[in-house]
Amino acid sequence: MGPVATVLIQAGTLRRGDRLAVNGEIYGTVRAMKDYKGDAIEMAGPSVPVQIIGFKVAPEVGDILDVGKADEAVKIDVKQKRNQQTGSERSTVVSVEQHEEEGTTNKKTLNLLIKADVLGSLEAIINSLSKIKHDEVGVKIIGKGLGNITENDVTKAEAGAAILIGFNVSPTTATELLLKEKNLTFLQYKVIYDLINWVKEELEKMLDKEKIITELGSGRALAVFRREKNFTIVGVKVLGGKVVKDCLARIKRGGLLINTGKIAMCKIGQQEVKDVIEGTECGVQLETREKIEIDDELEFYHEETKTRKIIFQ
Repeated sequence: MGPVATVLIQAGTLRRGDRLAVNGEIYGTVRAMKDYKGDAIEMAGPSVPVQIIGFKVAPEVGDILDVGKADEAVKIDVKQKRNQQTGSERSTVVSVEQHEEEGTTNKKTLNLLIKADVLGSLEAIINSLSKIKHDEVGVKIIGKGLGNITENDVTKAEAGAAILIGFNVSPTTATELLLKEKNLTFLQYKVIYDLINWVKEELEKMLDKEKIITELGSGRALAVFRREKNFTIVGVKVLGGKVVKDCLARIKRGGLLINTGKIAMCKIGQQEVKDVIEGTECGVQLETREKIEIDDELEFYHEETKTRKIIFQ
């Protein structure tokens, strides 16, 4: 009979002769079906468990059979799939594909393996994740299915460097032990909104932060009062704008940028102040290893980083 699988029909009708589309691949054709009593049947509707004969290779527990997507599915590579299932390629297939993608693009991906309790929930999750569009980051679903988290799911997640997501499902006892042993992340959700929000936050963490620079003013070094390894006390005249305590400073010589530093302290006379305005002479403690010289130009500015946001399309 070849590989045989028991399937619970959740929607629509499965008929003898239908192509077996699993995870976007054609696994074979329904040659025969048997009901729970072992009797041959021609079709099976919702809520009916049925034993299917006709698989070229066996699907895995939790895989989704979607006959309606057979026209979009590709023909399965039987030899490669059997090798994966016997373990000879299991540890390399996902990671090799991932490295090939990384070689062609700098896009960072959040790898997920998602298991849900029912097909409707799984489809809603996948549909929501598909709406996340960004040039720099994205979600890569390396596996999906129905039912509790199994040891095979853990193996897949480890090979694909993925986070395991369970929606209204839990890991088996043996799987919990394996998760701890492999030190893999497993997250459980009961609300799709919470899951999507978590994905959004994780993707935002992967984005390079936006740098915001605010120009404050400029000045010129009039005198050098004290040099230390990590700072210099400099007499400065503020030529434009203002200098503010704790701001940053570009150090230029002859119009060329030679280094940067931080203004740790501002003084007018013996009094410490928060800022000094245009046209005023003051003393500043400039934190830098650069050897400051008279007539060096200083440009004062603030720099802050801002987390960028992911927008759903």
